[in-house]
Amino acid sequence: MKRFHRNLNFMSIFTAALLAFVLIFRHTFLNIAITNIVLNGIIIGVTIFGIGLCFFDMFRLLPEYKWMHTYFNGNVESKFSPRILLPVALTLRNKHAHLNTSELTKLLDLVEFRIENHRESVRYITNVLIFLGLLGTFWGLILTIGGFAQLLTNVNFNDESVLQEMQNGLSGPLTGMATAFTSSLLGLAGSLVIGFLGLQLQLAQNTVFQELTDFMSKYIVQKPGNARTVELSEKAPVNEATYTKISEMYDAFLHYGYEISDLIRIDGKYPAVVAIGSDEKLYIGTLADDPDILQNVLKRLDSCFADTLEGIHINTHILSVTDSDADFADRILTFSSVDGVRKYLSTHKNVRPTQKPEKDNFNAYAEYISTALRYLFK
Repeated sequence: MKRFHRNLNFMSIFTAALLAFVLIFRHTFLNIAITNIVLNGIIIGVTIFGIGLCFFDMFRLLPEYKWMHTYFNGNVESKFSPRILLPVALTLRNKHAHLNTSELTKLLDLVEFRIENHRESVRYITNVLIFLGLLGTFWGLILTIGGFAQLLTNVNFNDESVLQEMQNGLSGPLTGMATAFTSSLLGLAGSLVIGFLGLQLQLAQNTVFQELTDFMSKYIVQKPGNARTVELSEKAPVNEATYTKISEMYDAFLHYGYEISDLIRIDGKYPAVVAIGSDEKLYIGTLADDPDILQNVLKRLDSCFADTLEGIHINTHILSVTDSDADFADRILTFSSVDGVRKYLSTHKNVRPTQKPEKDNFNAYAEYISTALRYLFK
């Protein structure tokens, strides 16, 4: 944790020093800011937003780091839920996966791609600040040139008060020059601030990726032949095609806002994804195509929830990806591919509550549903 927290400490110390500098020279800073309150205000606002985004991404990376160390130190029931490292968590869920070198490379490439995507926002803000600084420079130069042109046009050099008129007329060009210099100063300073914080964030992300690579390299297993399997539990290995579909369904549910419970097995052999939504929504995503088995799952769930959640109706559906064209029932929806599941979920998105007490109620409800499912399908 020392390497990770060192970057966070650098960010905190640097931001505290920046704040102290602004407070000490607040009068000068305010004079610079009000030179062009609109443009300079935008630059300052973008800088503050960028600082907040860097810290947000840093703290969002913290659960990933803690999950990684907790899991690989032997605690597979870690309370931390990774997002960036979700492919790794899904691969190693319940039991360490058997991976060959090619599979490990693909998995790490996917994680690296996700980390890279998180860097783009900070880079964009840095470029925006540079652009705003240049915009202010040219804006100020336009005002300066226009002011001098107007001054030379209106001044009567035969008038005895020509010096007074020139002195009064210089206010316009000087205002333009002040706009050019102050906006350039603030834009460059803001880009340097966000650049430094972004560098610390990138170093922290690299630390996570490097340590993940070290950890994962210990779980490479070279297997004979071309068959490649990934075990979701101690029994019934799952082939790669099945695992890929389950992984895609897992990501689809997460993408559309659902809380994911542990992976379960239907009838002891069909892996399934459990997605919990607000307003008592519950989806079971599976590859099972036996209507009797799926109907039995619904009956077991209805019976369990009726006995334990009196007065609350759990709106349960099964989303089955199958090659057949069977139409099972209203609550059992069949799709020919995972893309069909994604299209369905795109019109049935889950909106998680963000305000208390609704958020606390949803978390408690999701935890209860997860516990009940672990009991029913253990």
